[in-house]
Amino acid sequence: MKKTQYNRKNEIIKTQFFDMLEHAKGRDPKTINSHAKAIHEFEKSTGFCDFKTFDIKQAHRYKDHLTNKRNERTGEPISKSYLRNYTTHVRQFFEWLINQKGYKSIKYDDVQHFNITRNDRNRASATAYQDSYEVSEIISTIRQMPNTNESEMRNKALISLNFLTTPRISALQSSRMGSIKYIKHVSAWAFVQNPNWVDTKYARTITAYFIGDLQDIYDNVLNWHNYLTEKGFTEKDPLFPKIIPSFNSEGCQILNLEKELIKSQSTIRIIFQKAFEGNELPYYKPHSFRHALVRHAMQSDQSPLLIS
Repeated sequence: MKKTQYNRKNEIIKTQFFDMLEHAKGRDPKTINSHAKAIHEFEKSTGFCDFKTFDIKQAHRYKDHLTNKRNERTGEPISKSYLRNYTTHVRQFFEWLINQKGYKSIKYDDVQHFNITRNDRNRASATAYQDSYEVSEIISTIRQMPNTNESEMRNKALISLNFLTTPRISALQSSRMGSIKYIKHVSAWAFVQNPNWVDTKYARTITAYFIGDLQDIYDNVLNWHNYLTEKGFTEKDPLFPKIIPSFNSEGCQILNLEKELIKSQSTIRIIFQKAFEGNELPYYKPHSFRHALVRHAMQSDQSPLLIS
């Protein structure tokens, strides 16, 4: 006999909750989907009982259910951050639910039993040491990168901008020609991340000024920007466009510069990986540049100023 995989009454109230998250709270689809998975996992632990039957024991069983759950890919127990996120999402759902018609018999204090222990909260927020390069290794890698064709020019400019402004990889991927600006009142170049065009965290406007005093690294970005301008790229065109290899009529390979964004972040990570492995260094994710710069600044006798 096929096991029940949903409860019709639960589905109706869940839809109302997700609608509230989207339109009243302004949550993005990824966040709503995370809530949906957590609530569905809770329903699995109860055999898809009606939410109206909620009691303390169900909260306890849910935490036991998650504690015994295994990562499908590794076979290891789920992480404490997974446990924290799922229990938090379900607790938030029930805190909303107790104010809805037909669910007022559910007690607020009972819902708090979804909270996990202090030790588990600490484990959930703990982070491992993040490996990073020395700043000198980043500079030497950029300087040894070739610069003989459009693909190499783009890749060198890409890593240079990541070093100068340490953006998120999504912002780097979605950057536009108009993102590179000279800010007169501070006499500095900047990567201006307008969330209407650039994918920034929480859709914030971020102005990241070029750091350091390395003109050749600056020039990698600025010369590439000028090159694209001469090719007819406008402010809204991608700063790091897709480049498609092809062949001319004589059978020789050529590169076609497209006015399209690089669609995969994996492509960008591969650019970083090849550059650093070419300098006989291990690959660390692009985000590690932030750690490299902070650690470099902390070793300076001007560290309080640099860190600020």
